[in-house]
Amino acid sequence: MPFNKLDDSPAGKIRPRFKLKTSIQKEEVMDLIYQQAKNDKTIGVQKHTRVIRLAIPKQAQHTWSPVLNLSFDTEKDHTIIRGLIGPSESVWQIIMLFYIAFSVLGFFGSVFALVKYQLNGITSYLFIIPLAIIMPISIFIISRAGKVRAHTEMLHLLRFLRKAVDGTDCVRVD
Repeated sequence: MPFNKLDDSPAGKIRPRFKLKTSIQKEEVMDLIYQQAKNDKTIGVQKHTRVIRLAIPKQAQHTWSPVLNLSFDTEKDHTIIRGLIGPSESVWQIIMLFYIAFSVLGFFGSVFALVKYQLNGITSYLFIIPLAIIMPISIFIISRAGKVRAHTEMLHLLRFLRKAVDGTDCVRVD
């Protein structure tokens, strides 16, 4: 069984990763997953050269709907399937943009506030310091709430993958 509950990944992980190993050739396993996804109306699929992207169909998606990206690599006599599940790329980029923006603005705003306080004794800018701490924490809490909302969809994608590779000798590694 490729997936199990004995995974020791931390609970705060937003984009979990996994690795599967099979003795089937890369093209065969890609075709197997792709054909089963095409036949399943509850899965949206896109196939590229060495990547398959599984998602919830457009009409059922919401902001936090997960995407399962599978990349396929050949090593010696077996194929490695690397999976990454998380929000869509646009949502992930917005989260990172907010983290970076609030971190940079918080750092420079805090330095500005402390300089104003030390030079002139002006305390009106010191509100920036707790704001610089609260904003990244609130973004993390919002992303965790999105992960909870998308949990059943994530399980659906993982169950589909398990069912697709169930007849093969696919095992979880790493």
